[in-house]
Amino acid sequence: MSLPANAQAMMVKMLGKPLFVALRIPADLSGFSENLADHLKWATQCEQRGELFASGPFVAAGGVPGALGGMSIFRASSEAQVRKILADDPFIRHGVYTAEIKKWVLMEGGMTLSVRFSDQSYVLR
Repeated sequence: MSLPANAQAMMVKMLGKPLFVALRIPADLSGFSENLADHLKWATQCEQRGELFASGPFVAAGGVPGALGGMSIFRASSEAQVRKILADDPFIRHGVYTAEIKKWVLMEGGMTLSVRFSDQSYVLR
C-alpha cells in the first residue's frame, strides 16, 4: 500500500512522534484490588522517569474503572523496551492483565495548559 502524494505532503508538517501503546486486557481480575496500589506506584515511577506519556483504565457507564482493561502510552525506542518496562508492572507480573503492544505515531491533536501564578492552579485541556 502506498500513500497518495497529497497526503504525504500534509504528513510532512505533522508531528510524527513514534510512541508505543500497551492495551491492557483483563486476564484474572481477582487480583485487581490487591495489586492496584503497587500498580499506581509503578506507573508514577514510569511517569517520573519519562517513560509514560499517558495511562488510564477503560470505563463502562456505571462500571468499575479497569474492569474493561486500560491503555498506557510509552515513550520507548522499541517494543522490546516496552515489554521490559511492563514486566515490572504488578498488574502484568501477577496476571491481572495481559498487554498487547502496538507502535503508534502521534500525528495530530493538541493540548492547552493554563497556569495561574496567583493561586498556583492549572487547567489541562
